Amino acid sequence: MSINSIESESSKLLSPSENNWTDLKTEILDFADYRISTSKEKWYQEACMFYKYEVDIFNPKHPSDINSLPKGLISEVFFLKGCQKVGIMCSPCLGQEDVLGADFKICKGDETRFLDVTVNTSSRGFFKKVREGRFPTIFLPWKEEETNNGYKRSYAERYLRYGTFNIDEYFNNILSTNYQILDRLRRSFWRNQNNGKEVLGKKELDFTRTGVIYIKSLEGILNVLRQSLN
Repeated sequence: MSINSIESESSKLLSPSENNWTDLKTEILDFADYRISTSKEKWYQEACMFYKYEVDIFNPKHPSDINSLPKGLISEVFFLKGCQKVGIMCSPCLGQEDVLGADFKICKGDETRFLDVTVNTSSRGFFKKVREGRFPTIFLPWKEEETNNGYKRSYAERYLRYGTFNIDEYFNNILSTNYQILDRLRRSFWRNQNNGKEVLGKKELDFTRTGVIYIKSLEGILNVLRQSLN
């Protein structure tokens, strides 16, 4: 039997989840390699290389196992996949740009916007990221709205199970959450108002650290995303 035949037979033995993980793993590792090759910062390159190692040795026995991996690059890959699926012109930033706080740039016509993305919704993470002088942060959903007997799957878990995820719901969640944040930032800056409503499941987030530039930039990013989805 030829080597090609052996490889073909081996691939047939893989479960759908294993095949989906193989595809996703390749995308994550390629994404990390791109960031490493476009950065000059040793500490950043080492952090990406350690992440690559964790992904490379990861061998999920069940789709939900993916939730145990660090979510950073996985969530970035899913955001990029989602943008590509719906036709949003989105490109990953260079590693050196990531060091400065920009993960992606999105384009519409002559307009280009740089943005940070995260699934970290902790009060500490919010305090660090949402402030004047930084690229606007878009908070990404990790879990679906849809429940299965009270259990919410992550989008990554669904992808491993089925090879796809609900793109419409994903972007609706992104826009809904981040427009809520934009509204709170506007109220805080221009009216010194705090309506006390929960955002990201929390009431104690600090909305006082941004100014006009951050607010207008976030508004521009959300408008580009919304218009691209229409």
